[in-house]
Amino acid sequence: MENCIFCKIIEKKIPSHIIDEDDKLIVLLSLENHPLIVPKSHITDIFSLDNEIGALIMKKAIKIAKATKDGLNCDGIYLAQANGKAAGQDVFHYHLHLYPKWNNKEENHLAEKKEILVSKIKAKL
Repeated sequence: MENCIFCKIIEKKIPSHIIDEDDKLIVLLSLENHPLIVPKSHITDIFSLDNEIGALIMKKAIKIAKATKDGLNCDGIYLAQANGKAAGQDVFHYHLHLYPKWNNKEENHLAEKKEILVSKIKAKL
């Protein structure tokens, strides 16, 4: 898709901080410094997602959640995903957010530089 930011990132037309990548999925750091799992094919939302890619996304979510928890020493991971404008979707290319969460709010590591966050997560993959 010509104007899709995720498609541009996948095509390497826009720089990004890639955590993990294979032939079907890319995992990158969001602008807010948490991992996003994005299919490489342009899939608008969960209603257009097939079972194969859906299963791969969940398998990848487990892998990235574990690496994020270990790498950032967070206490939990919150998954979020919106479908359709009414649900708050603002980028119409399916993507799954993995938000690291800490019991102690002051311990939040998301203010660290993107390169440091990516290296901490990648080290645990």
